Amino acid sequence: MKFLYSPNGAYLFDSLIDLLRNQERHNNIVVDAAFSELVKETMLEKAQFERLTDIALLSTSLNLVTQSLDSELKSRGIEVDFSSYVKDAQNRLKFAAKEIASLAATAHEGENQRQVPEPLVTAQSIQFQLTSLTMGSEFNGLYAFAVETATFDLEALQKKYAVEGDWFPATISENDFLFIVDYSSILVNLSNLSHDQWAKTKEKLVEMMNCLRPD
Repeated sequence: MKFLYSPNGAYLFDSLIDLLRNQERHNNIVVDAAFSELVKETMLEKAQFERLTDIALLSTSLNLVTQSLDSELKSRGIEVDFSSYVKDAQNRLKFAAKEIASLAATAHEGENQRQVPEPLVTAQSIQFQLTSLTMGSEFNGLYAFAVETATFDLEALQKKYAVEGDWFPATISENDFLFIVDYSSILVNLSNLSHDQWAKTKEKLVEMMNCLRPD
């Protein structure tokens, strides 16, 4: 599967192949989370070049990820039923698809939207990738995800923030911004913010990532 920008997508793809090859050794929740993160990364990449509705963006990304994983696994003599992973991702990524499609619609009105990966950050000894989504000189959003097996401590998040939802995906409203929290990632749309506002929101996102816990 070819990813267009940072090694995020390739890393997620390779990690998921390893998980699927050894499913009996891993909890399904771990595989579900990794599958959804790969679909989300694919949506972020596709949205930069294609004007799609949130429904179409999620559907085409699911198809691309499923077909690519299936092809790679079959080349290794492995058959996998993706139906449960697809169903889980469809339910979990609805909010993210809407935010990404909205962000992309704004970006397509201008030029040069891109992902700018930053050095790996560590929270509670867990490394995560923080990516700035930009258009020209403006910051449009932030996306952070763990690069190792980890899950958010939902109770810890609920003690610190106004969390909506009893399970993932959940949302956090903070300073008029909506943070979409999945098992091990956070996405926030920050269109038309000044650099100072973006920096403060980035600090808040990194603070939230401190609620990650190793699986």
